[in-house]
Amino acid sequence: MKRIFLIAIFSVSLVFAKAQLSDNNLENIRVIKDVRIDSLLQKNKDMNEVIYLNTLKNIQGYRLQVITTNDRNKAIEVKTRLLTDFPGVKTYLIYHTPYFKIQMGNFREREDAEQLMNRVKQVYPTGVFIVPSRIELKPTKDGEIIL
Repeated sequence: MKRIFLIAIFSVSLVFAKAQLSDNNLENIRVIKDVRIDSLLQKNKDMNEVIYLNTLKNIQGYRLQVITTNDRNKAIEVKTRLLTDFPGVKTYLIYHTPYFKIQMGNFREREDAEQLMNRVKQVYPTGVFIVPSRIELKPTKDGEIIL
């Protein structure tokens, strides 16, 4: 009894499989697409671009370390002076116990950092050196990267 039942099911399966594989059925296929799918795909693309631009915020580069001190007021004073003397260069106050470090700039190439270092050494002749660091990037919507 089980054999007959299994043979019957197998035969019916073959008939349906053959009907689905015939070439005539491929000519009668119609795809109906909802118009909202395109807008969802565009939203997905825009969100992926935003996520990509947000994750591309820093890379390995160089900064100038101007001073290392354990006096917070002196560090703030140096940072203020650097901001007035070099207004276009980003300046950072970093605290690593027990020292305050003043770093400035975001440079991808060491040569660019050396150019600024020569200018900064006119104000602070000692203690200025280049350190490897994670630098900030500002990618635009067009994919252009601004330091």
